Amino acid sequence: MNRKEVLEMAYTLAMATGKGIETADDGVATVGMTDARALLTSLIREVRYGGKVGAFTERGARQAYVVTPAFYEQAAGDAATLEALRERIQELEAGDKPDAKSHARILSEALAAAEGRPEDPDFTPKTRKVVLRRKK
Repeated sequence: MNRKEVLEMAYTLAMATGKGIETADDGVATVGMTDARALLTSLIREVRYGGKVGAFTERGARQAYVVTPAFYEQAAGDAATLEALRERIQELEAGDKPDAKSHARILSEALAAAEGRPEDPDFTPKTRKVVLRRKK
């Protein structure tokens, strides 16, 4: 192999696919790992100023996401709230009062409904008839 062939091969292996930033069906701006370094600044601007979520992909699968600080803080807060709710449900279930167990069941069902995926055609939240009884 002469020097020219080696340089051409190195260039061919290192060159980007040229796809650039693509927007997936769900609105996420995606960049392949091959193009990540070259398009990092563009992707960050797309996320920050374009209001999109960004993702790095490898072989068509998302490997990592790029989000705004506000999005991340909201997600972290939501995760903490859900964890606190799950802990509260466990505390109520461990209690010996009937009201506590009832509250735990209601909270569990509400949490399951909130976490239910809308694309799941079989998911239907439980319905419950509420009867208020007042002392006379």
